[in-house]
Amino acid sequence: MKPALFLFSLLAALVVGAAVLLALGEVPALLTFALLLGVAVSSFLVDRAVARGLLVAVLVALVAGGGFLGVGVSRLVSAFTTTEGPVDPADPVALAAADIKVAGVRDSVAFQLELTESEMTAYVLDGLDGVADNPLKSVTLDVVDGENGGPGSLEFQAEFKGGGIGASGSVSVSLEQGRVQVDLAALSVGSFDVPGLAQSSLEDLVERVADFNETLEDFDVDVQSIDLSNDRLVITGAQVGTDLLTSQTLLTGLSAAASSAVNAVSPPPERLGPGVVDSVSVPGSPVYVALGDSLAANVGVVDARDGYVSRFHRQVAQNDGIAYGLQNLGVSGETSGTLIRGGQLDEALAFIRANRVAYVTIDIGANDLLGHLGSEACSRSLTDADCQSRLEATFDGYGPHIEFILDEITGAAPDATVVFLTAYNPFSLGLGTDLEAATDAALSEFNELAARVARESGVIVADGFSPMQRTAGSTTHMLDPVPDIHPTAIGFDILAGALVDALG
Repeated sequence: MKPALFLFSLLAALVVGAAVLLALGEVPALLTFALLLGVAVSSFLVDRAVARGLLVAVLVALVAGGGFLGVGVSRLVSAFTTTEGPVDPADPVALAAADIKVAGVRDSVAFQLELTESEMTAYVLDGLDGVADNPLKSVTLDVVDGENGGPGSLEFQAEFKGGGIGASGSVSVSLEQGRVQVDLAALSVGSFDVPGLAQSSLEDLVERVADFNETLEDFDVDVQSIDLSNDRLVITGAQVGTDLLTSQTLLTGLSAAASSAVNAVSPPPERLGPGVVDSVSVPGSPVYVALGDSLAANVGVVDARDGYVSRFHRQVAQNDGIAYGLQNLGVSGETSGTLIRGGQLDEALAFIRANRVAYVTIDIGANDLLGHLGSEACSRSLTDADCQSRLEATFDGYGPHIEFILDEITGAAPDATVVFLTAYNPFSLGLGTDLEAATDAALSEFNELAARVARESGVIVADGFSPMQRTAGSTTHMLDPVPDIHPTAIGFDILAGALVDALG
């Protein structure tokens, strides 16, 4: 009797413990396992009558636990292997609304995509309908606000095509360096609270329900902020490598400003003059490495010698009496997020670690902000609620990106002089308009955020904003027949001068 109690107690500890683990989670399972293990250990210490009663109880628990596991596992297998059958149709009205909003991202340089719970559900159902090996029949999404202003989560209820069971759970949706991250926070399938390794095996399924990256990456966008609250998903971002001026209101205003261009402030005379390098690289050691967006990439001038990189290269070579090499890695259209995850930063770090580097300059951030400032929402007024929401999201994402970039660069090049160039305001035309004053204020705040992070990282800050203020009518192409934010040769000379001045 006592040996049988010992053996069946050990078996029950494993079987019932596994059943409780799947049904209730790890802590109840450990308590159950410990309890039955205690029965097994005490089997030789109790009298025969007590042992008989315990054996009956253990056998009942073993049968119940085994039956629960058998039925539950068979249903799970059926649920995850049954892929034939239709997906519930999406709500056509909600799907049409979602499609219009998502398609609008394609046509927006900077965007704020807002989807309601019903629109998200419809969009996901429509996507699941086209997946060949999809075991889900239906899905319903619910946005749950975070506690005390923290990040919200996305809860879901799902029904499988087979097994006669459903699933429920919660996923967190966050942003990491411009990419939406979807993580499974909790998942129950049928009667099972799926833990640990089993939960990991289901993450691909859950990401089909909540992963927005596939759609966004098709559009080549940089996501700046993601918010789950008030029964909505709101994604703020910017298109990569597109024209930053899309607001017809703004373009009309610029056309009117062109007729008043005689009142614009004249640019200062050229100070540094062109550089000598008419390419993105030149051999030499140590090297000056340039990172950035279209400014580093010389957009706005035909000859690279007119860009700020070549001008600054020539100046430091003359001042230091050293024939510095040059490696210009600037990419037009780059944002702070795409610089990190698009390859430019990785390429820079690899180059820096393999070479002696004397100087590193970085200009990044204009594409994060200017697309929003040039949008219809902000052209009405920067105090407009939609505009303010965009700007707040941009600021929230920009600071961490700059901190990451500068920490990586200074860590790879501890002996180099690293200089961060702040952004100028292309709307500061010198005409005294309300738009100029409002955008000057926004750029000043934006630049101060970057400058503060740069100083904390031990990086020199070059003021690209002040010397260009009120001169954009003549130092950029903003008053050209096709307005363009990029500098003319004299504008690049001013920016190069700002870098030189920052060195002291």
